[in-house]
Amino acid sequence: QIMSNVEKLGAPFHAVYTAEQAQAYKPRFKAFEYMFDRLGCGPQDILHCSSSFRYDLMSAHDLGIKNKVWVNRGHEPANPHYGYVEISDISGLPGVVGL
Repeated sequence: QIMSNVEKLGAPFHAVYTAEQAQAYKPRFKAFEYMFDRLGCGPQDILHCSSSFRYDLMSAHDLGIKNKVWVNRGHEPANPHYGYVEISDISGLPGVVGL
């Protein structure tokens, strides 16, 4: 399911990792650490895009990920403490990264 959705986006993703592959679900750090290990990078090297404060943004912040984008779907209140760029839907992401 996830990979078919990724293909529909038509974006040139370098890599896609799922919670099933990591055998860990966010907000557990293990899900993020799985990705860091596979990519050979650290929190400073990625852009994390999320639609959930509780399951994504808070953990990303606590792990030291500086580059964060929040897709605000209106389900959670904004909280600027976590330092992110806010967009209303995923179609705004190319503009955030200068495409």
